[in-house]
Amino acid sequence: MMTTMVQLPAIFRGDRCFAFATRWMTARPGGKSFWCGVLLGLLFATPGWAVEQIRLVTKHWPGYTNADLSGGYFELVKLVLPAEQYQINTELTNFNRAIVLVQKQQAEFVLAVTRVDGKQLLLSEFPIDADTIVAVYRAQLAPAKTLLQRADLPQYRLAWDLAYNYGQALGLGTTGFEVSSVSQGLELVSKGRVDVYLAEQAELNDPAAAKLLQQLKLTQGVVQQLPVYVGFSRSTRGLKLKRYWDQQFRRLMQQGALQDFYQRHPGMVLATEVPDCAVSIC
Repeated sequence: MMTTMVQLPAIFRGDRCFAFATRWMTARPGGKSFWCGVLLGLLFATPGWAVEQIRLVTKHWPGYTNADLSGGYFELVKLVLPAEQYQINTELTNFNRAIVLVQKQQAEFVLAVTRVDGKQLLLSEFPIDADTIVAVYRAQLAPAKTLLQRADLPQYRLAWDLAYNYGQALGLGTTGFEVSSVSQGLELVSKGRVDVYLAEQAELNDPAAAKLLQQLKLTQGVVQQLPVYVGFSRSTRGLKLKRYWDQQFRRLMQQGALQDFYQRHPGMVLATEVPDCAVSIC
């Protein structure tokens, strides 16, 4: 598990300060131990100084949720949830496990879930991004120079990544085969085991996936943008966090700070106007 830590101000750090604090009531006024104790007392007695620990679980998406806790999604979390109020303990895992942990209330929130993924979660009021869904298939599946459209997909054998459930998310009303990796999805298409593999554009842009796509000589085309949200646990803590997130997100949007953020992260979309196929006609 990887965590982000919130440090105490320098004046409060170090063994000497804490040793002084244990004697502050008997210290002579004006001494170091007296003032250190007073400040520590204020720190832990004043509600405004309290830092709430919350657990975030998410899949590793290069450029968005990097192993060193950098990336667009993590930067957005830091913007909306200030370190002065929240200490975020972050774990990178597979997408299916991340959702299950939040559903079981073993974590407070998960990133980039579709409305279908989040049926058992509390979703943020606004999406944080939009996935660009790409259809990958052999060239002979469609007429020359014609890319598959979303309306064409239900007639084919489909596959997508484990727990992504693009069939429902795209409003296709069909089931599909779940794969454990992008490479497996591409190989299944190449071998004719499935007709179309639906994947998120950013994952296909990964160097290893892009190389395999080229080697297998597969065709790809964008079929839909799909809003993704923050999913919160259906618990008292989850509901409190969701309400705070929504309030802060709306405030930052009204102030223009979010617009500035998304301009600095061109791989992300402020997707408030992107149609959601799970609840509207695409």
